[in-house]
Amino acid sequence: MADAWARITGEVGIALLTGGPGHANGVGALYTALASESPLVMLSGHAPLSEIGCGSFQELRQADMAAPAVKASWTAGSAAALGQDLARAIRIAKSGRPGPVHLSLPMDVLEAKVDAAGAIPAPDAFSAAPLMLGEHTADAVNALLRDAQRPLVLTGPVMANGRGPMLQEKLAAAIGAPVLCMESPRGVNDPCLGAFAEVLAQADLIVLLGKQPDFTLRFCRPPAVDAGCRFVIIDPEPDALRRALKVLEPAQRVVLAAIGEPRAAAERLIERAP
Repeated sequence: MADAWARITGEVGIALLTGGPGHANGVGALYTALASESPLVMLSGHAPLSEIGCGSFQELRQADMAAPAVKASWTAGSAAALGQDLARAIRIAKSGRPGPVHLSLPMDVLEAKVDAAGAIPAPDAFSAAPLMLGEHTADAVNALLRDAQRPLVLTGPVMANGRGPMLQEKLAAAIGAPVLCMESPRGVNDPCLGAFAEVLAQADLIVLLGKQPDFTLRFCRPPAVDAGCRFVIIDPEPDALRRALKVLEPAQRVVLAAIGEPRAAAERLIERAP
């Protein structure tokens, strides 16, 4: 339900689960949210900190269990810092490439009393400034699009919710090229995409706007993508950018790579479009 809320609204969904087996049951859904770039926070009950290592009721290494399926995972350490923990979890979930975050809430942390002054974070603690695309970089991308004969812009799932679809339409109109959101694991085989496989194979420039050159694009290898096709990669995560560069070897296939959040980058490209 939190995943669905996040996909529909683009806002952070919140899931509250019991500790131990309740937490374990929720971990599988975290992976789906990660693959779908859904911003959500899973809050799990947890054994009291004072009883960890003593055989507490439903004691489990919950943060370790959730870690591979989330952007960040940790256990709250004090009642005084709990507000900041929640703000950090929400901030991480919706910044960069959106995704799930896990926070475990020990019972003794929840039951402790603290002075409200200073315990409640300021509103700006829940959000981070977007990673904007520089004006010169945006101009370079627009120039590449303008010079290409058969350009194509592909976006990831984050552009499927909230204001993403509207931005896609505006971007397509501004640059005069197709902009397609790929959110289905069927990739090029998704029947909803019609003749996409044929269009992809003919493209001479592909802009990957927060979209990884993964199995859904058949790793952008021939014959799925023409061997002479050039690529522009814009991604909010340095690790994802490095992975994309490795997949798209040899290096000369990539004519431009930059850090930027997809929606913020789309707005910048629209703003700088001729």
